[in-house]
Amino acid sequence: MQETDHPDTKSVSKWGVLIAALLGGFMVILNNSLMNVALPYFMELFQITAVEGQWIVTAFALGMAIVMPLTSYLSKRFGPKKIFLIGTFIFFAGSLAGPFSWNFTSIIFFRLLQGFGGGLIMPLTMMLIFKHFPKNERGLALGIWGVAAMVAPTIGPTLGGILLEFFSWEMLFYINVPTAFIAAGAAVYFLQKDSEPIMLRFDWLGFLFISFGLVAAMVGIDFLQSYPGDLWVYGIIAAGVAGILLFIWQELRSDEPLLNIRILKNAVFSGSLIVISFSVMAMFSVLLLVPILIQDIYGYSPLYAGFALFPQAISMGIAMTIGGRVLDKKGPYIVIMFGVVTTTIATFAIGFSIGQVGIMVLIVCLIFQGIGNGLINTPASTAGLNALKEEHVPAGSAFNNVSRQLIKVICIVFLSIFFEYRRGAHLTANDWTVAGERAVQDSYLLVASLLVASIILVFYLRKRW
Repeated sequence: MQETDHPDTKSVSKWGVLIAALLGGFMVILNNSLMNVALPYFMELFQITAVEGQWIVTAFALGMAIVMPLTSYLSKRFGPKKIFLIGTFIFFAGSLAGPFSWNFTSIIFFRLLQGFGGGLIMPLTMMLIFKHFPKNERGLALGIWGVAAMVAPTIGPTLGGILLEFFSWEMLFYINVPTAFIAAGAAVYFLQKDSEPIMLRFDWLGFLFISFGLVAAMVGIDFLQSYPGDLWVYGIIAAGVAGILLFIWQELRSDEPLLNIRILKNAVFSGSLIVISFSVMAMFSVLLLVPILIQDIYGYSPLYAGFALFPQAISMGIAMTIGGRVLDKKGPYIVIMFGVVTTTIATFAIGFSIGQVGIMVLIVCLIFQGIGNGLINTPASTAGLNALKEEHVPAGSAFNNVSRQLIKVICIVFLSIFFEYRRGAHLTANDWTVAGERAVQDSYLLVASLLVASIILVFYLRKRW
């Protein structure tokens, strides 16, 4: 058995814990992106609009966002192993029931159920890695785990396209059943028995505020795609922001907060969250805009779009592992700065090359962007959580995952609106294909311009790291 510097985990294999965390994380994130390419299929199957169809993705994100703030409390109150297994069982139940959906509403319910399970699992995976690995090995361990966090969203559309092409939509749910079973088995075998529970008071008021705030904010942002000029949509977003602010107020005055937001005073941790947000923005700009370019503008199949994204996924996974190892030996600054510069340059290159070069050159640019993104995300997460005290890691992990969900929704909605606005502007003087190419180009150049801020931020944090 491997040993760590934690006295309570000497009989536990840290690499076994990593396997359980990797399986759980990969299962959840793959399922999230698996449905993206299926939206047009469900729209035709159930005769629904694009706004309604988007709820297949949104429901899962909402379910995760609602329960993620609970993981810090639940892991202390009942133990991380129990909560990990409960989350896996809920995810398993949603996946097993999904194929028996009798209408679109029932599919949304089972996707929400999957999200509840996934929201319990994801923060715990990072927390377990930090508990069982010493600081000088966490970069490598989180780099390996990061293959799930960053590569699964890219592999998901490819696998989803294959399942829809050769099987049926039910397989989009069924494929999660064996993976959930394997993840649960690994957790039972590798995770240590939970210690005595810590009796904590549950902050009901804080939970109500954060649940309402996150749901209202994410739903309102999602509605912006279809109702960008309606005041009631902005009212929903404002209500969500108010709920989040009330949650902050409640947690600052509580002796036993649901989520310790005081850790945001740590400049390294807060800075890492912002850097991660830029990384998530770069990744989801690819997952949104490349399928639009290949499928909607050029007329290729979802499977073709999935295969076009696959090389980037491989490059991202390799870069994550290497970046984590460099972090352990040299510290975070060098690897993160190299990552943000590479990602920014590659994103500019994609923007300027669209409509000027073929698909193969685009794929090469995506590979370089994947390398840069892989060197950002895992090292930034590791550096941020390493800066916290051990007892604050569960809260830090929850913050890390909630911020990813929020940035993902904001990025997809904002870029969708911006793309449609720019395409409409270009259609006045160009045909459909050229207008689409230029709208994608404008969107990428916007993202690249925003990424410049990540370079400035990393340079600012260099002495603190």
